[in-house]
Parts: sequence; C-alpha cells; structure tokens
Amino acid sequence: MSGENTEVKSCIVSLNELVQGKVDNKNAQKTDIFLKEGFSLNIPDYQRPYAWGIEQVKILLKDISEQIDKNQKYLLGSLILHKGNTENKLNIADDQQQKDNEFNIVDGQQRLTTLALILRVLCECNFLNNVEYSHNESKYHIKENYEYIKAYFESYSDKKGKFLDFLLENIEFICVLAPNVDDAFLFFDSANSKGKGLKSYDLIKAFHLHSLEKNQGSMLDYYARKFENLAKDERKITILFDELLAPARAWLKHKNIRVDKIKTEQIYEEFCKEFFSDKFLYSKEDLGVLSSFANGVDFFEYLFKYNEFFDKLSNYALYQELDEIYYTGFIYNKYIYAIAVMIYFSKFPNGNSDYFLALLARAAFSLRVYGLSISRATQNNYALEFLEKVYFVSFEEELEQNLLDFIAIKNEEERKSAQKLDGGRGDYVKIVEKYYQGEDALYKNIPSHYVKK
Repeated sequence: MSGENTEVKSCIVSLNELVQGKVDNKNAQKTDIFLKEGFSLNIPDYQRPYAWGIEQVKILLKDISEQIDKNQKYLLGSLILHKGNTENKLNIADDQQQKDNEFNIVDGQQRLTTLALILRVLCECNFLNNVEYSHNESKYHIKENYEYIKAYFESYSDKKGKFLDFLLENIEFICVLAPNVDDAFLFFDSANSKGKGLKSYDLIKAFHLHSLEKNQGSMLDYYARKFENLAKDERKITILFDELLAPARAWLKHKNIRVDKIKTEQIYEEFCKEFFSDKFLYSKEDLGVLSSFANGVDFFEYLFKYNEFFDKLSNYALYQELDEIYYTGFIYNKYIYAIAVMIYFSKFPNGNSDYFLALLARAAFSLRVYGLSISRATQNNYALEFLEKVYFVSFEEELEQNLLDFIAIKNEEERKSAQKLDGGRGDYVKIVEKYYQGEDALYKNIPSHYVKK
C-alpha cells in the first residue's frame, strides 16, 4: 500500500452538477475531487440492490415539497464515493482517464436512483442512464416507484415546474471521496439517508464481494447470487449476523458486551478486519465460529455453513416448539441456545445431535426458569459463562460432562428461586416436561428443571 493516497477529500456538490457530470471549475474543493472535463457515477456490482419501496419515495417527495417554498439550499445527506475500479477494463490506454472520471457510489445510491426516477418523470432526464441494475429486486422497485412517481405528479401537475427547478437549483449533497474502497465502507454513515439505512450485512457483503472482484473474479457472480438469495429473508439474515454470529465471536473472545450495544461498524470490523493489511494474519486451523477470513471465498463459505446450521436447528422438533413462544426475555435465551447448537454442529458434524441438542437446551434455558426477568445484560452475563463450556472442548464426552456440571450448578439457582412460573417461563416448562419428565419422555436421563408446582 506504500505511496497510496490516504487523504479523505470532501466538498458540497449540487444535484444539477451530478446530473450534468461537471462541477463548477472555479471551485478548488470540487475540482480537487472531480476533473474539470467531466465525470460519471457508477453503482458497482458488489453493491446491494435498489431497495427503496413506495413508502421511502413518499417520504422523499414530502420532504422536498416542504422545502420548496423556503427557496433555500437543501442538503440531502452525504454521498460517499471511491474511484472506479479499472482492473478488468479491456482498453488499457484509456484506463487512467476512465479511473479518474468514474466514481463508484458506496453511500447514496438509494436517494440518487430515486431522484433519477423523479427527473425522468419531470423532464425525461437521463441521469444515471449508464448504470446497469442487474438485481431483479432493483428492477422491480425501479418499475414500481417510477409508476408511483408518475401518478404522483399527474395528481399534482401544478407542482412539476417548481419541483424540477428546486431539484436542480437547490438540492445539494456532502460529497466524500474516500482514498480507497475499504475506507469508503468504513466512512459510510446512514444517518443522513431518508429511508432504509444500510445494515451490517450489506457492508460486509459489499466488502467481500469487492475482494472477490479483485482476486477471484470468476467466483463473483456465484457468491453474489447465493448471498442475494439468503438476504431475501431480511429478518433471518439480520438475526444471523446481529444476534448470533457477531455476539458469539465477541463473547467467546471474552468481550463483555451487550448485543444491543454492538454497533454496525463493530460488526463490520469483526468480519472484515483481516483485510486491513497486505499481510493476512489468520489461522488456517478450523476455529469454527471464531474462524478468520483470508479472502471473500473464506467468508462466504463460513456464512453459508452457519446458515445451514441455523436451518438444521430450525427443523429440530424441540426448537420448533420453543420458537413459538413470543416472550422478550425468552428470545434472548433462545439466541444463546442457537449459538450453542451452531457451535456444536461445527465441532461435531457426526455427533449424537438429538441428545446433545436436548442437553444444550436444558443448560441454556435454566436462566429462563430462575430468572425473574431477562434483559440484554443478563443475556450477556449468561452467555459469557455458558458458551465457553461448549466451544472449548475436543470430545463429546467432555462436552457432556461440562453441561451436566453446569446444569447441577444452575439447578441450585432454580431451587433458590422456587417460584411459580408464568408467561414465557411457564410455557417453556410445559414444553420441556414431555422431553425430560414422565414415562414417555425422550431424555429422562437429563436432569429436569426444578420448579414450584
């Protein structure tokens, strides 16, 4: 990386300048970023799809409409850019000029694409016309939002002239040019966005797809599509990153941190930091959930493996019954259990899974029995105590003894509490009684919970 420019540059640029592809050549701040001869904007292949729906478009139209009568400049958030990648360009002679003229959008594509649709309706402007939207999700939202915007201005035809003039004369952005793509992702700040902010998994995906583009381009399309299929279930992928994998890695490294206090940039750093040097310091040993990543392929294989583990757990009968209990504190416990099971699947792919999933449940949910209430803080403390007993073992016999010893200690906590259970706790006990108690119980050799009748 020696000799590489590390300076962050910024300026305020108008929407009209972005549309024209030229900035005021008398403004030194602007010409320090954009060439006087002109420039173009690009949305790279590794970016997330255009995801704004009609609700986000309504908000943007409303915000702009409210500003028109004020007749003053309106700052519409930040744009974070980095110079375009020309490694795969065929015309080598034009590489440098292309690189200097083209800017990839890291933050701002949702707003800019929506503004491009508005301009297309108002004046048939071809802003961002050279951008190719390859994702089916992007194409769907573009068509849907275009039709909505067209109908909006048909209903308010008297607004069209004023609205267009305001867009081109008053809309401005803070433009930040990052020295490289890695810094561009780190500088990303969704606070200025009007609508869906970028999630941790969006940043992580973009980072590792960019790595593939640089080092293993032939694999880019395969992993991009596979990730896109996984990300269609936004709730699931958010849980996978924010509630399971990132907290598991933090807790097993003995970081005393609550899940709700882990920020997006911390999650990003956890899964991408190994790339910050030219010399990758990572272990080739399989460290399971604590594995590090030497390149994009390593990361995506890791993610898809743990997604499969999560799916496997979701098909487990006991978990399906537990999953139906919607009680806040219970959910926190359920995430601890899911992490423990995923660790187990990774360590013992051919193990006695039925028995150990029941044993892990008994240990993981003891807190649900003796805890009057479970907060993020109690979840954190319990996870720090419990998960290391699952991760730092080499044999199933060792894991079994660890869990039985842990259960014996927690049984004392249950005896001390000796309370009647209600809410999620009562629902939980009813479910597990048939697994651990009675003549027909599947796992009568696993100690049952102690509860007050």
